[in-house]
Amino acid sequence: WRGEIADHLIEHLGVGSEGKKLVRPYQLITLVLIVGSIAMAGPTWERELTPFTEDRAPLVVALELTESMLSVDQQPTRLERAKQKLRDLLAARQGARTAVIAYAGSAHAVLPLTDDVQLLEIYLESLSPELMPRDGDAPELALAKAATMLASEEAAGTIVFMTDGIDRINEAVFADHAANSTDQVVLWSFGTDAGGPVKDSNAIAPPVDSAGLRVIANASGGRVVESTVDAADVDRVLRDVQSHLVNAIESDENLLWHDAGYYLVWPLMLLTLIWSRRGWTVVWA
Repeated sequence: WRGEIADHLIEHLGVGSEGKKLVRPYQLITLVLIVGSIAMAGPTWERELTPFTEDRAPLVVALELTESMLSVDQQPTRLERAKQKLRDLLAARQGARTAVIAYAGSAHAVLPLTDDVQLLEIYLESLSPELMPRDGDAPELALAKAATMLASEEAAGTIVFMTDGIDRINEAVFADHAANSTDQVVLWSFGTDAGGPVKDSNAIAPPVDSAGLRVIANASGGRVVESTVDAADVDRVLRDVQSHLVNAIESDENLLWHDAGYYLVWPLMLLTLIWSRRGWTVVWA
């Protein structure tokens, strides 16, 4: 009919001349049924975490109060630097429960697990080696007391040692703790490799025992965090505390799985919107 009918009219009179459509209605509805079936099946690959996970991570801080912690190789002293870092840690854990243990030749609970940061600050200011009834360095006693504190907690906890070194003779004690507890151990070291004089004393504090800390960390399955002049060490400890709790929760077989099928609702909505176009109708019979 070309030549008989104008070109701008004939293209609208022909049937099938527009060529094959890229997507046919029956193909689209098949895709919708497939995606919908997957969504209803409830695909999942991770555990359902509670919205209060971050607030549930219990922490016990074991602060060493030996004479070597009064060394001035870290200003103002190793102990004062540790207290400053502990304050920063507590400020970043607003609403989370924290306990403090002081140890030297013996270990004593300064404060049980509490979320009252101001109360912890009152006790923290007065901590010094002179308060300890027994000289020495007994981190194993602090570990046992911290484990007792966390034993009644439902959530997996963390024990942070703020210390300038732990003798490797305690390796077996920390290894036994790792084998029988879900609570992790973090070793936060203070001091320098050179050591330095002890404040108000003629004594010289030895260098930080980095090698011994690494041995203890390997035995306990934990890690060593070195103190820094900025907040990098505080952030590292916070990440370790939180990630340990999340990992423990995800490994709980009694925890529900997170249903990710709801994410497929959005592509389903986009696919079904095509039915608003004129001509997208499936002829069933």
